[in-house]
Amino acid sequence: MTSKPAPAVTTQIQETKLPAWVEAASQENYNLAKNVASRPFEQYQGQRVAAESPLTQQGYGMASAGSGVGSLYDESANLYRKSAGPLDINQFLNPYTAEVERNAIANAERSLTGNLNAVSDQARKARAFGGSRHGIESALTRSEGVRGIGDISAQLRHQGFTTATDTALKDRAGIQAAAGGLGNVAGGKGAQWLSELGALLGAGQQQQGYGQKLIDADMAKWGEARNAPVEDLNIRLAALGMSPYGKTETTNKTSTSEKQGTDWATLGLGGLSLLTKMPFFSDRGAKTDIKKLTDGPIPLYAYRYKDDPKSYPKVVGPMAQDIEKKFPKAVKKVGRYKTVDLSNIMEVLK
Repeated sequence: MTSKPAPAVTTQIQETKLPAWVEAASQENYNLAKNVASRPFEQYQGQRVAAESPLTQQGYGMASAGSGVGSLYDESANLYRKSAGPLDINQFLNPYTAEVERNAIANAERSLTGNLNAVSDQARKARAFGGSRHGIESALTRSEGVRGIGDISAQLRHQGFTTATDTALKDRAGIQAAAGGLGNVAGGKGAQWLSELGALLGAGQQQQGYGQKLIDADMAKWGEARNAPVEDLNIRLAALGMSPYGKTETTNKTSTSEKQGTDWATLGLGGLSLLTKMPFFSDRGAKTDIKKLTDGPIPLYAYRYKDDPKSYPKVVGPMAQDIEKKFPKAVKKVGRYKTVDLSNIMEVLK
């Protein structure tokens, strides 16, 4: 039985050497990144929200105490109720009206008696005393006298009633005016109270807002100091990625007599071993004039960075996006660009 010939074997070794300063800068950046990542979580311990200002607390106390105008409104309402009932004139009647009436009637009766005596005297002189004429004159005199006494009594009573009624109406009008005045005073005090309360709370809010701005400024200052190493790392990575530098490439290839295709798996693993000497900054978005050199698990490209002049030589290396497809945990985003955690890749390959 004839044995099959041994398969052809192709060995390809590709090595890229970067300048010593690039390797040193990459190592420094890597060490700085590890230090930043290893820092323990540190939470801001200062005050975050401004406390209520003294003016605000004073306003709350003022609002809790109330305006104090409720008693004025109650008193005003009581006066209105007092003036709304039936008109009572008894308290305004002159207590001396009856006495004046008695005196006036007594005077009128004395005048009537005098008139009757005068009629009798005239009848005696005319020798008609006791006659019909004397009787008629006496009756008329008495009738007029009684009527006059009645008129005096009625007039006095009417005058007293009218005066009492007018006085009662004026008193009611005065009470209503006083009630209205109290209502106006209460309204004015209430409006003034609301104005003062609003001004107090507004000033307190401004005072508290200023205090909050001071707290926010302290928090921002603390955050700037906390993030300073991260900003420093971003600047280093960006500077290294945009700096042009040359490189040395060496390729050794041995093969059997039978020509075989490129062993992309071996080439890819060899390329991975070179990544530890590449800079972290490897985002495709930062590059231009890109030309693909190899396929394999992680393709290599020749490119320039976007800020490089056309006269600069191209750089050879991978793209963070390709590494991310193969080793997702090895790629992180720093600022706008993706970077490669080289130690993570090597750990996977071990």
